Amino acid sequence: MKRSGFRALPLVLLVVPAAGHARAAENETAAGAAVRQELVVTNQNLAVVLETRRADLPSGAVSLSWANLPASARTETWSVTNGREAGVRLLGLTAPFPTGNPLSDLVGRRVRVERPGGGSAEAEVVSVGGATPDQVLFREGADLVYGEPGARLVVPGAGEGATRAGRVVLRLESGRSGAREIAARYLVGDIGWQANYALTLAADEKSGRLEGWFTVDNRAGAVFAPTRLRLLAGTLRTAPAAPKPAFRAAESMAVAQSVAVSEAASESRVYEIPGPARLPEGRTTFSLAEDAEVPIAKSYVARGSYWFGEQAESQTIPVGVIYKVGAKNLAAALPAGVVRVYTEGGTLFGGEDSIAHTPERTDFEIETSEAFDLTAKRRQTSFTQVGPRETESAWEVTLASRKKEPVTILVRDTFPGDWKLVESSVPATKTSARVLEFAVPVPAGAEAKLTYRVRVRVGR
Repeated sequence: MKRSGFRALPLVLLVVPAAGHARAAENETAAGAAVRQELVVTNQNLAVVLETRRADLPSGAVSLSWANLPASARTETWSVTNGREAGVRLLGLTAPFPTGNPLSDLVGRRVRVERPGGGSAEAEVVSVGGATPDQVLFREGADLVYGEPGARLVVPGAGEGATRAGRVVLRLESGRSGAREIAARYLVGDIGWQANYALTLAADEKSGRLEGWFTVDNRAGAVFAPTRLRLLAGTLRTAPAAPKPAFRAAESMAVAQSVAVSEAASESRVYEIPGPARLPEGRTTFSLAEDAEVPIAKSYVARGSYWFGEQAESQTIPVGVIYKVGAKNLAAALPAGVVRVYTEGGTLFGGEDSIAHTPERTDFEIETSEAFDLTAKRRQTSFTQVGPRETESAWEVTLASRKKEPVTILVRDTFPGDWKLVESSVPATKTSARVLEFAVPVPAGAEAKLTYRVRVRVGR
């Protein structure tokens, strides 16, 4: 029998490993509590967190869980700042999206609805359409209730001091095994500060005591315990902010007895807070400056604006009260904030005004109120159309005082286009390209009049 050319091949069994066993599962571990935490808070509702935690890492790929983060942490800004020293490389991270509406977490939960007019009701949250109780659908017994305007929602058993902390999982490449410290840096929103000042005037209002403090508002969804706290004063340019939680914690107040020291930081000014306290959710204050005696120069100003046409109506002008504060003897720079004035030994509130960032040894002015017993009225007495775009008009300002002592009122008028003072009954000072100032003395309990003529050209 003739054999065919076919020859049997040996059977080869190919074993393909299961996909789940292609490589060892990535190690997972958790970072410990912070051993150091530096906080640099800007006055633009943003802060830099520099945080160091200990972790015991194996060699190779590892997932490191970093828990107890503020709810408003900007995880897209995360970086490991000591990767080379710690022997790790950050490959990436995973994190949940910031919570845009904390009421969404209440869906399906029982709450107590406390109504503004009194009374309350137990209800279940069915759905949430917005960030306020008037946009929430409740189930009360057999009824559906859409919206509770002005109501207060209480979650029974939620616990006092509950935080909205989150976490990220860092994907690291570890070059060795063993314990080490990992330093991270990230931005966090919903935390900022402002400066507040109190100026208590002496009886003659020619001097006063100036004190200041920082007010730090923490709505970030976490309690900070910084080992170093700095406040950055300046105007920073930032891209559009990430979504911010609408939640606002109940305000609390704590006062830390310390005095900040400032130093230049790039184009800004940074204030170091010695011995920083905890920053719970709410409001904490720190001393900015101890009481300092400052000279005060009080003045009055009446502001007017040019009228383009003829037959202008008579106009009553408020007379503002201005205090020029002699801060040249202060060695510290003053960050932008609100100055509140107190008189009568600190028992009467005399108004407030904002100041811009003020370098050390620089005077500043605040306008705090309107004078009660000083009045100013302004009227047009003549008008001439000199050319197609040029006019000449005359004005009279009547200043009346019911004070027992003579005063000087500064009349500041603003003009458009090209303008020229033709004549005036009181010498004038051009304080800017558009403002002309007259210092008019007014006798006690009497009147004084200012007259002037001005020529104005607008357009080309």
